[in-house]
Amino acid sequence: MTPSLERRRYPRFAVRLPFRLRRVSGGAVALGGTLLSNDVSKTGLSFTTDDPMELGQSIEVELTLTGYGPDGNDLQVRGTGYIVRAYADPVAGKYHLAATFDELPSNDELGWKQLAAALKEPQTSS
Repeated sequence: MTPSLERRRYPRFAVRLPFRLRRVSGGAVALGGTLLSNDVSKTGLSFTTDDPMELGQSIEVELTLTGYGPDGNDLQVRGTGYIVRAYADPVAGKYHLAATFDELPSNDELGWKQLAAALKEPQTSS
């Protein structure tokens, strides 16, 4: 088997971050409870849920960065995007979804600076 060519611009990190998700179309509809990411990059995330979603579905995401805020408080990081991959796992009865962010807050917002720093590729020594 030949290895596939990696096309992602930013590395993906396998981190389980809690987040809330809302579908956006004709009014925002929140999915129940807090979800956990399977992995996150600077431009998107993947996750598993009980609820199906269609490709192209607009979403709003609010990630929680535990302990990254001032005085060790949690930070809430928000962005909007859309579903780019969706498939069902009939055995587990779950849906595996991936979303890309199409609108991020400005780089001046503390939460996104902290997220970018947390997801930064480790420096390699030469």
